[in-house]
Amino acid sequence: METFKTSADVLFILLGAIMILAKHAGFAFLELGTVRRKNQVNALVKILADFSVSTPAYFFIGYAIAYGVNFYG
Repeated sequence: METFKTSADVLFILLGAIMILAKHAGFAFLELGTVRRKNQVNALVKILADFSVSTPAYFFIGYAIAYGVNFYG
């Protein structure tokens, strides 16, 4: 029974991560649709830079705050 609980917890975390990744993609499309064609590359680079900084920051800082254990521990 403990294995099922652990598996369900891991599945919940993975589904949450997939939804966050989809949110970033959806927001990128939304923002690209609201700017001129000449500024679309700049907007996309800004969104990708935000994603590339926030993902490692979450795993190094936010995971320990959210779950009380180190991600690599």
